Amino acid sequence: MKSVYEQVEENIDNLVAKQADWTASATDEELNSAKNGSPILYFYDREVPEDWLKDIKGKSVLCLAGAGGLQAPILASAGAKVTAIDISNKMLDKDREIAEREKLDIEIVKGNMCDLSMFADESFI
Repeated sequence: MKSVYEQVEENIDNLVAKQADWTASATDEELNSAKNGSPILYFYDREVPEDWLKDIKGKSVLCLAGAGGLQAPILASAGAKVTAIDISNKMLDKDREIAEREKLDIEIVKGNMCDLSMFADESFI
């Protein structure tokens, strides 16, 4: 019998394979906007406030269960030091693909957001 985490990973991997809407990666336009100092992120149907993303350059950011080629590449394009952790290899593969193509430095970690013990305290600011 699979653990709940194994089942979640399988379910997400299947949704990635079926190209569910919420598994879409960042567009070239979004990446270029971030590179030019205007990162735009959405949380569901709302834009993340601009104030939250100002001065992100050089900051260490954790994308918690945030793989999929969207948040991490946009934040890295804006100059943040990004670590993405996700339970789904297929979601992480999307980040790897964009990071390689765009030459972005994104640390990609396969893991469960319920256990962040692999990261030192105050690693992300």
